[in-house]
Amino acid sequence: MARMSKRSMTAMFGGAVSAREGETITQLKEEIESLKSLSDQSFKLSVDDIQPLQLPGKLKQPRLYFDPQKMERLKQSIQKHGVLEPILVRPSTKGRYEIISGERRWRSCCALGMKDIPAIVRDMGDAIALEAALIAHLLNEEITPVEQTESILNLLSLHLDMPIEEVKANLHRTKNVSASVSNKEGFEKDALAVVTETLKEFGMKLSSFVSNRLPMLNLSPEILDAVREGKLSPTNAVLLNRQPFEMHAELIEDAAGLTKQDCMVLVKELEKERAQKHPSPQPSISDTVFARIKAVRKKKSLLQLEQAQKKLKEIDRLLQEIEELNNRVD
Repeated sequence: MARMSKRSMTAMFGGAVSAREGETITQLKEEIESLKSLSDQSFKLSVDDIQPLQLPGKLKQPRLYFDPQKMERLKQSIQKHGVLEPILVRPSTKGRYEIISGERRWRSCCALGMKDIPAIVRDMGDAIALEAALIAHLLNEEITPVEQTESILNLLSLHLDMPIEEVKANLHRTKNVSASVSNKEGFEKDALAVVTETLKEFGMKLSSFVSNRLPMLNLSPEILDAVREGKLSPTNAVLLNRQPFEMHAELIEDAAGLTKQDCMVLVKELEKERAQKHPSPQPSISDTVFARIKAVRKKKSLLQLEQAQKKLKEIDRLLQEIEELNNRVD
């Protein structure tokens, strides 16, 4: 159940701009959730005067994919009950407004040919607008794991003033490092505290985020789209991504809705079938010998034994004979 903010509407989001680090997310979450109960304080805006959030440079709004089936259900709900929760917008140029939260509702109203939509207008700069949009997106119950991961990375990038690729690299380096320790190879102490607190706000830990979430973003485009659309779980997507690229389309269809165990069985059967059709060539005797020599070299204590020394001398003698064979061929 959404919590009501104790502050007046005129103060909403103003405090978030000046909030101390670590308080901003909690504050914005509370305020965004409170919008659900503020329909009576909103007013109608023409849908033609509204547009998606426009941000400069590399700042990107979080919502990129709109599931057709979910959009259809939302349209049916709006057609029957109207828009029950106002959208949140900020003033733009020429009397227009940009959406901070509620783009799905706005798109549905446009598709239904509705003339206006209930909205709450707040003045926000680009940074706070993006942060509010990201948090609103993360609070959406229908958000996919990929969208959630991308939104959290964007939020970390915003808070740390660091490119997303650098955030990802530092997350990998800092994995399993205590938040109380500075790590020159990853995040410094203060930055690590920001990362830890941000992930905590959404029920995550750094180690699990790096291990379970970041790998999703390295999936092939086809599989990544399937995760975005909710056809594949992140775990199953990683399993399928290890298979040959040309088989991804078929695998996505076969694995839709499967549990992790069932997906593992599917992959094993596929690998077995592929091995039977295209058996791997047996390694040559020379490759086998070299591999064994390489493995034995690591066992230094074994090689010091008297019997081992005798065997090595025999091997050396045999190798000399092989070299002599080469001289005869020449």
